[in-house]
Amino acid sequence: MSYTPKDAGAPARAGEGAEMPRQAADGARLMELFVFNTDVLLYVYAGDSEDPRDPAVAARLDEALIAARDRCWYFEYAFSRTRTDSDIARAHAAAPAPVEVCPETAELVELALGYCQQSQGRFDITMGTVTSLWDFHNHVVPAPLAVARALEHVGYERIRVDRADRVPTLAISDPATVLDLGGVAKGYIADDLGRLLRAHGVARFVLNLGGNVLVSGGRPANDAARPRVAAGSPWRIGIVNPRDVAHHRAVVQLAEGSVVTSGIHERRFAQGGVWYHHILDPATGMPAKTDVVSATIIAARSMDCDGWSTTAFMLGTERAIDTIEQLEGIEAVLIDERDEVWWTSGIEDALSLIPTLPQLV
Repeated sequence: MSYTPKDAGAPARAGEGAEMPRQAADGARLMELFVFNTDVLLYVYAGDSEDPRDPAVAARLDEALIAARDRCWYFEYAFSRTRTDSDIARAHAAAPAPVEVCPETAELVELALGYCQQSQGRFDITMGTVTSLWDFHNHVVPAPLAVARALEHVGYERIRVDRADRVPTLAISDPATVLDLGGVAKGYIADDLGRLLRAHGVARFVLNLGGNVLVSGGRPANDAARPRVAAGSPWRIGIVNPRDVAHHRAVVQLAEGSVVTSGIHERRFAQGGVWYHHILDPATGMPAKTDVVSATIIAARSMDCDGWSTTAFMLGTERAIDTIEQLEGIEAVLIDERDEVWWTSGIEDALSLIPTLPQLV
């Protein structure tokens, strides 16, 4: 017996799964779709010995992109908190009883619980219980009593995964607890898509899942560029300036791996002279108090970037740098409230800083 999300093989609404590849300006084949409540851009490139204008090469790249597109919709059906037929929604409806879920859901939850434990609860996948009270679009701050009551149902230990049988199960022991995998799902999906593309023979690609960037193979050769770009040269990935989101504060050069940023510039509002941002502290249910305004993690796995960016943000600059330095293969670039940039030692040679431009009044 095997389990797949309900209707995983067919789109639920007109247009879902109907997106098709097209030619990008830089010669890549591009798949663009709106899924996971964000814009997803998937770029795949021909190999160094291939002509991207060759119809057979383009067809192979398109086949890989279509497989990646279908995989995205599969994950939408499995992981969504708002779809009534998703694994997560069914687990909420059945709580505290376990429900059968697809292997990917079980794996994602298990991996996410690992980040919860390593972060000592600073990252918690049950914070949906509290975040659902906040409305950053309409600038709504929840009442303190509502936050206090919601916090009684926060705690990743309420989530259980059982993979002992052929079909795994997921259980939420407290029916009032809201499981929200939004903090790690895009990283997990990006890693999965990377494996899928490689299985289709695509070694060079750039995946952008609403800010989760995963790259492979380095840049394609470009003899017309000045300076000339050699095949395999690192991609240049910008880190947004929180004080001026139209510009970058730093650039990371990376041939293989992922870059993910968590920052207050993404969602925040002012009310009564107080600024509120969307990264909430599981201990208080309120925006985390920290000197960090932007935390970027660089790692081979995009899910590691997701799992550690929130924790680094909450730890504060000095503790975050000390903590990330101890993690093999994981680097950090932090921007603090004074506009100073901090980084771990392993990324120094690949990092370039860009000064913040004066604001014209």
